[in-house]
Amino acid sequence: MKINLKDALASMDYHDLVQFHEDLQKGGHSTRQMVKETILTKEKQMGKFCHVCQSEIDPHSVHNYTILLGPEGLRRKASFCALDCMEYFISTIKKRANELKMKSDKTGDI
Repeated sequence: MKINLKDALASMDYHDLVQFHEDLQKGGHSTRQMVKETILTKEKQMGKFCHVCQSEIDPHSVHNYTILLGPEGLRRKASFCALDCMEYFISTIKKRANELKMKSDKTGDI
């Protein structure tokens, strides 16, 4: 279930909302730390399953692979259970990039 920020704020009780406001007034250090910890937790959860075959990944195995995708600030993490899954993922990205390039060449877009 997704919840947006407006709904999250509406669901907070008055005391927590006042504390949140005071933290923001003082620079938002506690809020920043909470958000950072939540992001790290979600990134760990995303790394539990292979991005290609959805098999569960053993975090202690030396045969796992993880790559970071995207520009700074919008990074996404993709984890793989084996090298063949990672190779398949990368080849799919290359294929898609080539298709987009060919499409833009046909239409004359730059």
